[in-house]
Amino acid sequence: MKRIALSPGDPAGIGPEICLRSLSENIDCLSNFELIGDINFYKKLSRDLNLDLSFQETINKENAILVKNIPLSSEVILGSPNIKNSKYTLDVLLAGSLGTLNKDYSALVTGPINKKIINDYGFEFSGHTEFLADISNTKNVVMLLANSKLRVALLTTHIPLSKVPETITTEKIIETTMILNDSLKNLWKIKNPKICILGLNPHAGEGGFMGEEEMEVIEPAVNALLRKNINVDGPLSADTAFLDERLKKYDAYLAMFHDQGLPVLKSMGFGDSVNITLGLPFTRISVDHGTAYELAGKNKADSSSFKKAMELALEFSS
Repeated sequence: MKRIALSPGDPAGIGPEICLRSLSENIDCLSNFELIGDINFYKKLSRDLNLDLSFQETINKENAILVKNIPLSSEVILGSPNIKNSKYTLDVLLAGSLGTLNKDYSALVTGPINKKIINDYGFEFSGHTEFLADISNTKNVVMLLANSKLRVALLTTHIPLSKVPETITTEKIIETTMILNDSLKNLWKIKNPKICILGLNPHAGEGGFMGEEEMEVIEPAVNALLRKNINVDGPLSADTAFLDERLKKYDAYLAMFHDQGLPVLKSMGFGDSVNITLGLPFTRISVDHGTAYELAGKNKADSSSFKKAMELALEFSS
């Protein structure tokens, strides 16, 4: 198996810390990963965290972490984002992304990035999902978060709520659901996935009384998917879609916007959840949280999500 690339994210956030801690808890699997970034920064951070880790740029030592060395642009002060390191953060991500796209790696695991500081640097960046779609020239990708209890895919991702209705189309719902359906079969080995498609409006529009998107956009998509033998229900009202009996019924949900399904998922397993980009020509898995600058350098950050992302990348790559 080819190595899995690790792109820890903003060096001033908790990403590098939880990445190194996850590696320290998977000593037997170190040969399956390649860490990208500044090797001297990782060495110092490992010492500061009292982690018994060693690093190398070439393969010559057992139980050492292989590093693709990319030097930092500026000194890192943990907890203090530095716009001067924006290019470094992008370079690390780009090396992992292109390496995975070119089949040098079997998968990519990413840590959290501060979208604002990247944009302030002058690079238009709305999120990993959109960035990876652009560099791989992939027209349609799907952001999905998953934990042991729930899988939620998003029809729209990092856009203002006011723009959601105009972004939702019948064609987009059909394409997204088909990508989700194929991924459930290919990655999770579910033979006939059952997918719940949520409505947009309260009570799924209540027959047009609270909005017409369900009747005009979502229902035609559901009917078209059923004709393609895709096992879907919907549109269902989001306020009752996640009741226990329905959680047992569905293998995944398609939410219309970011904060429709993710608060439910994260309340059921924050830290146990991972972010997976579906539809790419390679596997990309990330954490379910942000940079958490307030925890960086304090040895308090929870590494569960990064560790889960690494384990799932191993599972998908085997």
